[in-house]
Amino acid sequence: AYSGSSIGIMSGGKKIIRLTTPSITSAANTSSRKITVKWSKNSSASGYQIKYTANPVSKTITVSGTSSVSKTISGLAKGKTCKVYIRAYKTVSGVNYYSAWSSAKSVKITK
Repeated sequence: AYSGSSIGIMSGGKKIIRLTTPSITSAANTSSRKITVKWSKNSSASGYQIKYTANPVSKTITVSGTSSVSKTISGLAKGKTCKVYIRAYKTVSGVNYYSAWSSAKSVKITK
């Protein structure tokens, strides 16, 4: 098993890209029809993708760079439960490589 992020080159010149899956540290309904998601930083990543589902809506947002470790998602329906996932990505030679998706964090939209 492997744990951590790395970039390596195998024999034959093939690149190996491994990224640690970030974890969601908090997700809360902070204001009217919005949630704020915070996650652990991965300094090896080029950015993050946040996927959220609140039936029937399902969207993925890209957050470029690693300086930001939070994002506010708006336009959610009151009374719905929103599930949020995050993954890191690394851009190498114009190609994006992704970590696995994190475990889901559920947030009830009450505001």
